[in-house]
Amino acid sequence: MGLLSGSDDTDRAEELCELAREEPAGAVAHAEELCDLLGAGDATTRTSAADALYHIAGTEPTALADCLDALITQLSDDDASARRRAADALAATADGAPRTYSAWVESLAPFLSTTDPYVRAAVAAVFARLAAAGPSTVLDAAEGLRDATTDEEEWDVRTFATGALADVATRYPEEVLPVVDDAVANAREPVPALQTAAIDLLAAVAVNDPATVPEVDDLFAELVLDAPTSQRRAAAYAIGRVGVDHPDRIPEALTALTTAIGDDDDRVSRAAATAFVTVAAEYPGSVTISEGLRQRLWWLADDIDAPVEQLLEGDE
Repeated sequence: MGLLSGSDDTDRAEELCELAREEPAGAVAHAEELCDLLGAGDATTRTSAADALYHIAGTEPTALADCLDALITQLSDDDASARRRAADALAATADGAPRTYSAWVESLAPFLSTTDPYVRAAVAAVFARLAAAGPSTVLDAAEGLRDATTDEEEWDVRTFATGALADVATRYPEEVLPVVDDAVANAREPVPALQTAAIDLLAAVAVNDPATVPEVDDLFAELVLDAPTSQRRAAAYAIGRVGVDHPDRIPEALTALTTAIGDDDDRVSRAAATAFVTVAAEYPGSVTISEGLRQRLWWLADDIDAPVEQLLEGDE
């Protein structure tokens, strides 16, 4: 498409937005101009510019490295459409190029508590992606993430913040200890993604020191048997993670795992069998294998990545 010359800011922003939608790579050369248009006086212009940057970020996220400051500033825009499209652009950039945020964590963290729930959710999503790429990168936002795990308006904020802290907990469990009780509560909320994130967080903390999560045995035993499919599966894997290091601290959960091996859902059954065999192979005396359980494990032997044959033949 041909670019207009002499058009006002609104026309120019809309034109570049159309280009970014149709040919994101072709719009990369105009990223700096779009960043400048984020500061225009007209809200429609600002929204179109942010929308264009969002489409560029979807395929060329590194092209927005020099626009992050302007996009973060845009999160305070008085116009909801402008600030929300800027939030979308930031989230898309984090999805494709999380390392571009290394210098902007402190600037972005305050928006975890901004009044717009859409922006809070998008910012929490950014931190979840950054934490997945490198937990240390979000430490400066840890306090805001901890507060966000109890967001009262938006489940997505809780979910993304909890997911980010679950990754942080794998290397810095002390940063997550203040939200253990909140994670236990979130693990029982009727929101699948939040439950799964909370289970992952609690497992990571318990692996480091199960005494810091006294509810972990009863909670995981409950969830592996009585929760929606994805949460039962997550609980099964979590029991395996904790059990490999601390089988004596989760006896009820390990017992529940033997029941979950017979789950009607194949994914849950395989997850439970994998976790059980992994723990039992590491600590042969930590579990009792009944004849019925032995038979179920033989049936699943070819479907799971765990030493079933080694375990069962050694137990004979």
